[in-house]
Amino acid sequence: MGEVIPHQEVAERIERFQKVLSDSQIDAAIVIQNADLFYFSGTVQRGYLMVPASGEPVFAATGDIERIRRESPLENIHPIEGIRELASIASQALGKLEGSAIGVEEDVIPVALYKRLKSLFHRSQLKDVSGIIRSLRMIKSPYEISLIKESAKIFPEVMAGLPEVLRPGITEVALESELIRMGRKRSHFGPLRVRAFNQEVYYGHVISGPRAAAPSYLMSPTGGLGPCPAFGQGASFHPIEPHSAIIIDLCFGIHGYLSDQTRTAAIGSLPSELEKAYETLLALKAKIVDMLRPGVICATIYEKALDLSKETGLSPNFMGYGPRKASFVGHGIGLEIDEWPVIGKGFNTPLKPGMVIALEPKLTFPGVGVIGLEDNYLITETEAEKLNPLDEKVTVVPL
Repeated sequence: MGEVIPHQEVAERIERFQKVLSDSQIDAAIVIQNADLFYFSGTVQRGYLMVPASGEPVFAATGDIERIRRESPLENIHPIEGIRELASIASQALGKLEGSAIGVEEDVIPVALYKRLKSLFHRSQLKDVSGIIRSLRMIKSPYEISLIKESAKIFPEVMAGLPEVLRPGITEVALESELIRMGRKRSHFGPLRVRAFNQEVYYGHVISGPRAAAPSYLMSPTGGLGPCPAFGQGASFHPIEPHSAIIIDLCFGIHGYLSDQTRTAAIGSLPSELEKAYETLLALKAKIVDMLRPGVICATIYEKALDLSKETGLSPNFMGYGPRKASFVGHGIGLEIDEWPVIGKGFNTPLKPGMVIALEPKLTFPGVGVIGLEDNYLITETEAEKLNPLDEKVTVVPL
């Protein structure tokens, strides 16, 4: 069945959540979205988690009750027939509903569901708790860090097998499939969760040559043509040409927790202009890593990264090209790809011990390709600890 979250882990998460709910004068929260539901209950089987500001949480289960009991360490698991019973459960937990404040994840739940909840809790006031939840999830526990460290080992093992499968004529999709096959054999669970609306990701990006520089709807420094207009980003069915940059940006995970890593590769050699730019990018990345320390403001790191890109002459190509630039250079990683904190514009949160950052400086050259790398770092009490044991060299496979 896979690893079940320890009881103490969930209990501590609930306790932290309840404290913030109480401090924010929110009487209870209803957790619905899968990543949040898993974080606080240990399962994603169908149901609604009612977390009062004090007292026992209630998992109102519409899915298989026995499976939920096997997967979740919560004790109060109550079967219900549908969402209409939530108001009754909340009333029992709180004593009364009139005038109460009920928290919901307004950043992710559909409008129709929000309207249904508003109707059910018409005597209460709905409050957004998405920021509270994302802030709590920014700081990883030792348990979470251990799983992210395990997941970070998969990518280096997969990259070690790259020379066996990378050959002239192989398509981007075929190469991606071979690399994912290797990752799945090493216990990668498969799906990738993205919180932002319409930001679908299927494994990651294995894209090459000028196609890699094609902009897409994804909020990322890389785009790609994708397999078809219906999924217009990522790997395509085009063959990979010799002497072109291949960007390999893949997520692998263990027991729900992801790592997100990138390396550059080529068949034969990289174009000389990209080789030179890559060496400069490595030096820039090292300076950014030096800034990943507790207390430093995320937006400040991003602004300094932009300044460094100007000083090194990389600015026109840094994190995209022209008007199509990503407004970040790193992001949190955990149960979702796009977690907080964001090393990006306007994110004025200081780094704290326990945060895990995917730092991804990349360069886009229209008509030529994309180069870059991405590594995961744990913010400790004093510095940033690199979690993935992989050197920064470009992998070049001979013709």
